Amino acid sequence: MSPATRRRMRNRIGRGLTFEKVWATIERNAEEARERYAEWEARWQKEVEQRQKEAEERKKEAAEREAQRQKEAAEREAQRQKEAEQRKKETDEQEAKWQKEAEERKKKADEQQSNLALEMHYLDMQIGGLHNSFGEMAEFMIAPAMVDLFDSLGYYTSEDLTCNKIIRDEKGHILTEVDLLLGNAYYLFAIEIKTSLGKKDIEHHRKRLEIIRKHINRVGDRRKIRGGLAIAVMKEKGRKAILDAGFYPIEPSGIKMKTDLPEGFVPREF
Repeated sequence: MSPATRRRMRNRIGRGLTFEKVWATIERNAEEARERYAEWEARWQKEVEQRQKEAEERKKEAAEREAQRQKEAAEREAQRQKEAEQRKKETDEQEAKWQKEAEERKKKADEQQSNLALEMHYLDMQIGGLHNSFGEMAEFMIAPAMVDLFDSLGYYTSEDLTCNKIIRDEKGHILTEVDLLLGNAYYLFAIEIKTSLGKKDIEHHRKRLEIIRKHINRVGDRRKIRGGLAIAVMKEKGRKAILDAGFYPIEPSGIKMKTDLPEGFVPREF
């Protein structure tokens, strides 16, 4: 008991209070305190239970929200998977379509290639026949006229005359060929026969004569080589180009062949 309490008790006792009254008062006060504590504890317990209940409700709500979120996520994933499968299906179908179209294009291209190869074969046969025709023309028509032409120029080439001359290397590979080759003891004349003069015919003939030069060197033939281009339809521009290259421009003149050479013309020799 605190000093202040004892003083209050002495004062009260001094005013006619007995110890029993005082003790009764103390017990009453204690009982009231216990009652207030019990009320407070009850309220606190109630509040704790209320907070626990609210916490349980919040936990339940959170669990429901999480379950809903997972459900929505699963639905979105299922939808995404479905869309992905749909896109894959569409992609596979498109790829299959492209593959089929590619195969059809390849098949068509192969057919076209086959047709082209067949056409080229027929064309080669036709060109071969045309070449043979030119060869026969050179042999039976142009060759005698060409001999007469070069004889008139003082070369007398009838000693060495070959139509469709093929030049081969030591292994038998074709190096070049020329429509008409004629000559004498000192010169060889390589004549190419064309219906018209193409852009590269002169250059091709120059290369042809270089090959012939190397070939006859290997076999010990030292004759000089000169070239000529016999053109069925000769134009003035073509004639000038042939002359500038140092070749004989040759063209038909009735049943004969002629070459119009300017004064001072010097043929190129290989």
